Amino acid sequence: MLNFFLTDSSSPTLLAVSGGVDSVVMAHLFHQAGHPFAVAHCQFQLRGAESEEDAAFVKQLAAEYGAPFFIRHFETKGYAAQKGISTQVAARELRYEWFAELCATQGFAQVATAHHLNDSVETLLLHLARGTGIRGLRGIPAQNGQVIRPLIHATRAEILAYAQEHGLQWREDSSNAVDVYTRNMIRHRLVPLLEEINPRFVQSAAETMARLSETEAIQQALLRHWWQEKSRTEPDGVQRIGRNEVLNMPHPEHLLYLILEEKGFSPEQCRQLAAGLNGEAGLELKSDTHCVLIDRNDLIINPLETALPVLHIQVDDLMLRLPDGRTLMLVPAAAAPPYPDGQTAVLVDSEKLVFPLQLRTWKPGDSFQPFGMGGQAQKLQDFFTHQKLSRLEKDRTWLLFNGDGAMIWVVGLRSDERFRVSPKTDKALKISIL
Repeated sequence: MLNFFLTDSSSPTLLAVSGGVDSVVMAHLFHQAGHPFAVAHCQFQLRGAESEEDAAFVKQLAAEYGAPFFIRHFETKGYAAQKGISTQVAARELRYEWFAELCATQGFAQVATAHHLNDSVETLLLHLARGTGIRGLRGIPAQNGQVIRPLIHATRAEILAYAQEHGLQWREDSSNAVDVYTRNMIRHRLVPLLEEINPRFVQSAAETMARLSETEAIQQALLRHWWQEKSRTEPDGVQRIGRNEVLNMPHPEHLLYLILEEKGFSPEQCRQLAAGLNGEAGLELKSDTHCVLIDRNDLIINPLETALPVLHIQVDDLMLRLPDGRTLMLVPAAAAPPYPDGQTAVLVDSEKLVFPLQLRTWKPGDSFQPFGMGGQAQKLQDFFTHQKLSRLEKDRTWLLFNGDGAMIWVVGLRSDERFRVSPKTDKALKISIL
């Protein structure tokens, strides 16, 4: 009944024990098998004296098995109100946060919960009723990170029969008997109706969930292969894929969601992106961790990061390492041809430099006098537009400023006319980007 292939025998497993029959059976099976474990009990303070009696029962159970016992009292309703979520969601968030804390502080490799096959089928039906994709139709996975569910392939009836056969005692949660919660309605009303249609409904649903899990695994493998073939990743982590590569695939909106869901993008954002692929460049959407930009030819996925720092260059600095991995080199040079191209390097009049120099990214209002324009000023925003830079490329372009505030070089693109060398130049400095 218990799947011990999920457990790590090298260290104790933390068992989440509520006192109900499922978790009591799980604890008994661990004890019988001789696997080391500790017991964690969540007191959500939702059922008054009944909750206190549950806690006392679980504490006694842990003592009988000689297992370490952990308990935490939660202000569940207050947390739910503060977060604007349901009591059930609040309880789930609170318990898993605490379990992770216990693993980190007490050295547990895994947390075992007593979810079983009926729970998984109910989750399938719950997701189906609310609307979901293929992932939501897989039920409850046997393992999710540190959390394992060793009873996930056992039915509720099998667990109850085991408890009765071994004379186990457990606590009944009175809230499970009423249809206040949606899951209870599914358990008490919907599943019995489906079992009238098919007495093997739970087993049939389990087989369907297994096939859907296999289908999703195949889908993900094909998607990874397609992405690796069609996209390109730059050294700074920016990913690009051609707009037409996405448009030529079936259902671009759903394809984008499969790619971007793990980066925090919603289905609505992916719908907007799919619609924008046929439009003009410039659409930009953000999640908590990433930015997606539709450029002229590409869809660009950029990890969000804190603002790039302002760097300072002292008069005796010969080299400066940039956050993007490149290096700025400053070497005295002859003020004579051949002159650098202004992209990989520039040659400037040393006597016009005021140290410390400053290196930063652009700000609205920045302007300079592009080399070759006879001293005519130009807003940097207009220069970027003429260079056909994407918004992402603009934000990642470094600017080198003199100590008096004048721009010396739009690094990698164009130098400033004011710092060019001339026949009268005695000393020059070659600045290169490697």
